[in-house]
Amino acid sequence: MAVLFTQSWDIIQEKEDAYAEFVKSTLLPGMTAIGLGAVGAYYVEVGFGPRIVGVHRADDTKALCNSIGTNEFKQLTLQAKSLVQNYRAAVLEPTGRVKRTEYAIQKGVWKFNQYYDLRPGVKKEYADYIINYYIPTLGKLDYLEITGGWNVVLGGVSEIIGELTFRDPVDIGRMLASPEFRQISIKLQDEFTVNYRNRIMRCTERFDEPRWFRL
Repeated sequence: MAVLFTQSWDIIQEKEDAYAEFVKSTLLPGMTAIGLGAVGAYYVEVGFGPRIVGVHRADDTKALCNSIGTNEFKQLTLQAKSLVQNYRAAVLEPTGRVKRTEYAIQKGVWKFNQYYDLRPGVKKEYADYIINYYIPTLGKLDYLEITGGWNVVLGGVSEIIGELTFRDPVDIGRMLASPEFRQISIKLQDEFTVNYRNRIMRCTERFDEPRWFRL
């Protein structure tokens, strides 16, 4: 499965138009040219910032490192930083616990992502819980997709990210209110994790137009 490279930031006030043009004419074509294809763009509706999150994909970690090691990537990042603030980046590798053949572009979706670190000494028990209980329980809720589990190998704010996808934001509320989710989430937080946080994000529509990365 592909590895992901995420970039997060906030647009500097009064630079929105220049930023939109930069994303359309420079950033997206430039990232594609160095081997990082866009697979997602989101705005954080609920949770910690930065508010704008862009997701790119590479075939593997070696290919990703080769791409971000280029002078072209450096120049793209420098240009972006003249228009944005609170820049963050992260490299994500799949945990392998969610069976997904390809991480493709998803449009018109909402995300509920969970971010956390593992407590010391619980790695095996945590893996057993996720595989044998957590994922099967979520799988019974037919209005969501268990999209991925990610190890944050560089950057970011946590060691692990759990990614769920919804077509309707109302369904996120249904999940949060469900006894199934409450039960597995309480056990996850109480027994296996520290520094737990979550975010609700909405897709910012098409990736080949100025609206990409816009509010």
